[in-house]
Amino acid sequence: MDFLIEEVVASVLKYATEVDCRLVVKKVDEDGYVIQNEQMQRIVALGKLRVKVDGEEEELVGAFTINIKKYKWADAEGFTQDQMIDELTGEIFDLIGVDEVFDYLCPE
Repeated sequence: MDFLIEEVVASVLKYATEVDCRLVVKKVDEDGYVIQNEQMQRIVALGKLRVKVDGEEEELVGAFTINIKKYKWADAEGFTQDQMIDELTGEIFDLIGVDEVFDYLCPE
């Protein structure tokens, strides 16, 4: 369990409760989460990213928005999850800052 990811999820949920923004959270894999605002049809995936910094690999918490319409299309066309990530990342998944998750899911 990654406590930093847990902290991000808890923080997003806390702020959402304060502004009456209803979010659904699902745990995926060992250290990942999908947070959805069903009313706004917005989804964010949170998980670990491996990046190289000064030649050394580091793990960071990353967040991606998911284009629901394009995800459903790719799924219907038979793309696997790995193919969607490898071949359609810019169309289906967009990297956003962890500090942007709440604002994306609960816009004013």
